[in-house]
Amino acid sequence: MFQRATTIIILALICILLGTGIYYFFRTPIIIFTELHIVQSEILTINKENPFIYFFAYCLPDALWYISLLLVQTLFFEEKGRINRLLIGIAIFLPFLWETGQYLGCISGTFDWYDILTYCITLILFLCLRRTSLLWHSK
Repeated sequence: MFQRATTIIILALICILLGTGIYYFFRTPIIIFTELHIVQSEILTINKENPFIYFFAYCLPDALWYISLLLVQTLFFEEKGRINRLLIGIAIFLPFLWETGQYLGCISGTFDWYDILTYCITLILFLCLRRTSLLWHSK
């Protein structure tokens, strides 16, 4: 159990770091880095017309952060209870609620249908992998 939890947490941290790294190096300026007085170094100018570069710079970080959230929430599947189900529900719906808040102007940021599509694909892939992988099932 401890080894499984450690593996999941390490994978989640790797996803967070990769997503943050993409933001740091390919998306400048980012408000959070500016507010934290972190100097960014843009190493590639984003061509939004190229769908692969757009996906890499704008969608992949969101997918990596979402998969990290989903990975961590799998640790709550072990225990059955209302609070655990609530946490799982929040983890699954949080990015969709965030985008909705951006669309309604309640949350700063830019609403993007590609983000919604990215979250849907990430969730579907995660659920498919979760059902087939021994990593998620405790022994």
